Amino acid sequence: MEPSSGSENGGDLMADVDLSPASVGTDLHLPAARETVENAIATIPGIIGARVVPGYERAIDELHVLASLEKQPKQAVRDVQTLLMARFGVTIDHRVVSVVQLDELPRALGASVERLVLERVSTSLTAGQLHVEVGLRFGDRELSGTGDGSPTGHGRYRAPAEAALDAVTELLGPRATLHLEGVDIVETMGRRLAITLVHLRAGRYETTLTGSAIVREADVDAIVRSVLDALNRTIDDTDQ
Repeated sequence: MEPSSGSENGGDLMADVDLSPASVGTDLHLPAARETVENAIATIPGIIGARVVPGYERAIDELHVLASLEKQPKQAVRDVQTLLMARFGVTIDHRVVSVVQLDELPRALGASVERLVLERVSTSLTAGQLHVEVGLRFGDRELSGTGDGSPTGHGRYRAPAEAALDAVTELLGPRATLHLEGVDIVETMGRRLAITLVHLRAGRYETTLTGSAIVREADVDAIVRSVLDALNRTIDDTDQ
């Protein structure tokens, strides 16, 4: 298959994506090199993420791509081939690329300019357990979710994050699932920052989404906003 720099959506890959040669080496057995390549692929319009499986007789044995419904699979493969050749000097056969298109997630999220917005969050302590209730808005839809955890340690951080994810599950179909990998509040440059990692699985594809939010008032508010930041970035990606 001959690489193409065009886009079926009318855009120009050359204009939308940085195709200048990268300084990273092409040994994709190195985690840092794989991460650089995967992040570069994820900048292609209509592609949400990628997972590279390096080979020994060739640079890449398998390349799994997660794309929105608006991205035609054949065009996704061509765009990936173009980027890999132009930026990293890596040539791949189109047969090593598998494209997974999210079904319900892009329909519910990526096909709209709407964003998840925090409406309310409340906490209560019952029988030594922290209970968090979250209310979100997505366009005209009101979403609600709950989360429970220990009131001490990282449990007090996980409960609001789990509540936010619980609310978002109303938008997802059975093929896409979200799982909280971790959440923490750190201090940097004189500010407290909530950071969340969310694991997304859709079919054979898996990736980690990241989000952050400055703690302005309560910790729980910032934690929920960091979850929404991770998911709204996915919305932005799928809406291209």
